[in-house]
Amino acid sequence: MEQAYKVLRETFGFDSFRLSQEAVISRLLVDNENALVLYPTGARSAGGKSLTYQVPALCLDVRLVHLYYRVMVVDFQEGVDFGYITFDIFDERSSRPPVSTWTFVKREVSTGSMKLLYVAPERLNNEVGHHICYRRQNYTEVPSGFVEMMRRVKISLLAVDESHCISQWGASFRPEYLKIARFAEELAVERVLCLTATATQSVADDICRNFFIYPEGVFRTPVYRPNLALKVEVANNMQEKINKILPLLKSRTGPAILYVTLQKQANEVASLLLAHGLESWVYHAGLPNEDRERVQTNFMESEKGIVCATIAFGMGIDKANIRQVYHLYLPKTLENYSQEVGRAGRDGLPSDCVMFLSGPDIPTLEGFARGETCSEKDLQLWIQEVAMKTPTLDGTLEFNVYEQSRTYDIRPTVLGICYAQLELDYNHIRAITPCYSMYEFTGTTTQNWQKVMTDNTPVAMSIKRYWTVKSNMSASIDVVTAAQHSNTERSALAKKISDWEFEGLITTKPSQVRNRYLVLEPLPKDPEGIKNLANLMYQRMLAREDEAIQKIKQVIDFATDDECLATALASYFGDVDAVPGGLCGFCTFCLSGSAVEFHPTADSVANPAQIRAILNACHVRDDPRLLARMAFGITSPRLTANKWSTYHPLFGSMVSVDFSVLVQAFDVECKKVNYQNAEPAYSPPKKRTYSQANTSYNGRSSGSSYSQRGGYGGNRGGSNKRARGSYYRRY
Repeated sequence: MEQAYKVLRETFGFDSFRLSQEAVISRLLVDNENALVLYPTGARSAGGKSLTYQVPALCLDVRLVHLYYRVMVVDFQEGVDFGYITFDIFDERSSRPPVSTWTFVKREVSTGSMKLLYVAPERLNNEVGHHICYRRQNYTEVPSGFVEMMRRVKISLLAVDESHCISQWGASFRPEYLKIARFAEELAVERVLCLTATATQSVADDICRNFFIYPEGVFRTPVYRPNLALKVEVANNMQEKINKILPLLKSRTGPAILYVTLQKQANEVASLLLAHGLESWVYHAGLPNEDRERVQTNFMESEKGIVCATIAFGMGIDKANIRQVYHLYLPKTLENYSQEVGRAGRDGLPSDCVMFLSGPDIPTLEGFARGETCSEKDLQLWIQEVAMKTPTLDGTLEFNVYEQSRTYDIRPTVLGICYAQLELDYNHIRAITPCYSMYEFTGTTTQNWQKVMTDNTPVAMSIKRYWTVKSNMSASIDVVTAAQHSNTERSALAKKISDWEFEGLITTKPSQVRNRYLVLEPLPKDPEGIKNLANLMYQRMLAREDEAIQKIKQVIDFATDDECLATALASYFGDVDAVPGGLCGFCTFCLSGSAVEFHPTADSVANPAQIRAILNACHVRDDPRLLARMAFGITSPRLTANKWSTYHPLFGSMVSVDFSVLVQAFDVECKKVNYQNAEPAYSPPKKRTYSQANTSYNGRSSGSSYSQRGGYGGNRGGSNKRARGSYYRRY
């Protein structure tokens, strides 16, 4: 540890470690063991959690790979040189042009000059072949193989930021994170450091199990922040919310963050504030990068600035004097809530965190949860396509996820999880580097275009044989189709186009990303085998939906329970004795002495006239859940494609009815016509022909003979106390 202290002083300018930093670093350097660090948002320390991997990187004199959630590292986003240590960010938003990025990274890693490499988890899909690189506003493919490159070097430490995303019980589960554990094992990484700000005990257990972390390697900092006053208000509409917060905002002594659920709500709130003389900034993921950066910079430099934002705002924000955090809409989870209120009062001074409860807001959150579940029928059809797909010339399977999403009415994010299940749970496939199928390209000059036209190599001739000339100096080509007809590998066609671009002859605009997979073990091709596999995967999908609904209930329970809010939040994350005496003295419960009254309800009976109206407007009869989605107001690819979604007058017309009641009601109607569409309002591709004779349409099917690999184990929450169903007829 002597070397660690030397690095701390000479490189980072600190005299001592804080919190559990020293113990964590000792665990890595002295014990040579893996570790999990749980530092809640707002836990102040010199250098924060970053020191726990930066100091070891300097001491070990070998390289560290840091995998992080967002493709942005605020501390080192330009690449930083600390004397003899080089940092670089290797992801799709790197400011360095892609070819020089790849060349630079490959050289620095292979020579040992680069000690820290920041990598997005998606990079682990770049195993062999070519990978997609982003070249300013354009895109291209260059020789790659990130995983293959890392196999050739020694990785002394793998740091996994936002590691709670690995847990399938967590609200932020991302399948790419499960591949990190496989990466660490296959490449014999010497040490792993997992970091997170929000992890319940069950999520922490998942992290430890995946990365072989022993109990003594878990370092948890208390969640309780005594300077935060957690408060709850009840309001029926936005105007009531604004009326309640206006006096507080006008008397604020520091900056304020107002969190909303949807992007459009951020604009609406900002307009309402402006009408009352309060200027604010708007921040959400739909804004251009330069606008988001401007808002973030303005907020960081402001003394009392106000920002109206979705949860996209906050990553990388380390402003000490934020005095107010408002949740104008219910957060999806207590994990989100904890992370967002943790941005207040980092300087230790008193700060207010106000959350609003409003019955009309709950269906929006429920829609997020329900929208991630497709019909079991569509899941079977998707599995059938994957199973029956003919490999390309290089032996891989290629799929356009967005095309599949429209075909099978499954959201792209959900398809990503489904592919990850086939890969990680059932070992059928393995993801490799994705590719593009469509290229549009234009000659940079007449002379350069002539060089393209006179390129007589076999690959160039294949391209020109199958391209579509759009003008005198531009053309487009579907390289997948061209490869099939020309007997030339798609990668060779793409490489030739990239070569022309690198030589400055053309500019390119590729599109239609296709995911690629190696087949490890063929999927079942018989109807019974496909049905059984679909059933297993569907049960997991339903379990995730149930868990998401439970998370919403837990937030409402937290806000309305007869318990100190600070104590309840700490207990959720396992800190049962964090608050002295169990009373913080500043929250809504402690100040009032009673629980907040809030009783949201949902109709338990569907209006027959409204059911008929939906059936008359939407002629689908093969998917009761789709009809329920339309009635409740939950978008889906199929609804959007047929204009039955957001702008349809009946979309969301039955939002007050319990969703399960809607599914059952529409199932009754669909069963009357044997689940046959009334008329061809939807014309699916021929691949939607798989027999559905034995499919259960109301969600729960019988057991399966398919191997039970990777099955779900049941609902798990942050604490042992489950949500009280008596308050929530909606659920």
